[in-house]
This record gives sequence, C-alpha cells and structure tokens, in this order.
Amino acid sequence: MIHFKANLFLSLLAILVLALLLRLGLWQLDRAQEKQNLLDAQSARIQLEPTDIMLLGKYDENSRYLPVSLTGILDNQHQILIDNQVKQGVAGYFVLAPVKLANGLSVLLNRGWVPLGNNRQELPDVSTQLKSISVIGRVDNFPSVGIKLKGADYLTEGWPAVTQVVDTEKVAQRLGYAVLPFQVLLSAEEPNGYDRQWQPMKMGPEKHHGYAFQWFALATAWIIIYFVLTIKRRKEE
Repeated sequence: MIHFKANLFLSLLAILVLALLLRLGLWQLDRAQEKQNLLDAQSARIQLEPTDIMLLGKYDENSRYLPVSLTGILDNQHQILIDNQVKQGVAGYFVLAPVKLANGLSVLLNRGWVPLGNNRQELPDVSTQLKSISVIGRVDNFPSVGIKLKGADYLTEGWPAVTQVVDTEKVAQRLGYAVLPFQVLLSAEEPNGYDRQWQPMKMGPEKHHGYAFQWFALATAWIIIYFVLTIKRRKEE
C-alpha cells in the first residue's frame, strides 16, 4: 500500500504552480477561439457587396474586412510610407494616401506595397497626378508590431513621411485635418496602385491549440512529479 506524506508549504506551492499552468492553457484556448471567430467573420464579410464608406458608422471589429466604396479628393502631396513591411523576404513600404471625404473627414487609402530600393535615404517615388477618385476597397486595421518601441509612431520630416506604426491622431495633427481610425485596402482590380496581393489571414487557431496542449502537458507532468516526490519522501521516512 502506497502512503503519501506531503509538506504543507510544498503542497501549496504545487497547487499555485498547477493553477498557473492550467490558466495559461485555458488562455490559449480562448485565443484560439478568438482567432477562429476572426477567420469566420473575415470569410463572411469579404463576400458582401461594397457599402458607401460614409454609411459605415463607428469603426470596430464588426466593421473589419467590410468592402466599401470610396469617393473623395486624393491628397497626393501628403502620402505616408509604413516602414518594415516585408513581402517574400524583401523589405519595403505600404503606401498610404489620404482621401478627403465629403463629410469633412478623411481616410488613409493603402495603395499597396513597394520595395525599399537602394537605401532608406532614397525613398520610392509614389507620386500621382490623381485628384478626385472613386474606388473600391476593404476596411482593415493598420499593420501592428509585436512590441511598440518609443518613437515608432513618429512621422519623418518631408513628404512622403515615413513611420513604423500609424497613429491616426498624430497623422491628423501633421495633416491638419481629421483622419478615420482605420485604413482602406485598395482593391487589386483598381488602377493607380502597387502590389496589392492582400492576403486574408490564413493562420487559424492551430498554433494556439498547440500552445494549450503544451501547458496542459506541463500541468500533467507537474502533478506526476509532485506525487512521485511525496511518495519518495514517505518511503525515506
């Protein structure tokens, strides 16, 4: 017959560690469900007919990926380049052009991706003679970074201005007029753009399921180790 004799302090420590491991596993399962919900919403919304951006209302996660029609005045003298955008191993920029809408607001139109060029001092020529435009696109969040460093949302002097992270409030201050808190991805069928092979998010919840399995496996191993040590301690005594 096996007898257990556990130290109170070690038992409390074991319970705390076990609770932490289980919590991390459940958190990863929640993240997996969030990712699946986002994929489902993406698949459903990109099939819808475009709606006038003026009728979009308040932007939130329920608006993301919605196709929109966009008519306004292109501020082609004040374009913005989002730095550190890598495509197929090549560094480059996303090109954002402000479009002034009839309601006095403006939205940043993502015209696509361009390669870096010879060096960072020599910016790509993204100039255009367009003024009035009427195009189709899809609303989306701006590109994000894992860790936002101080100054990452700084806009360089001159035009086009370069930034790593888009802060629409700072962009609005620089432009002198209000900017909506999202971007519009210019449809690949529209002219006057660059590389616009917009890739829908394809990474599903599998990665988070794998992390959850690892945390639950560690929790199981921790329980086994605890009981093995308490059994050994009992035998020694």
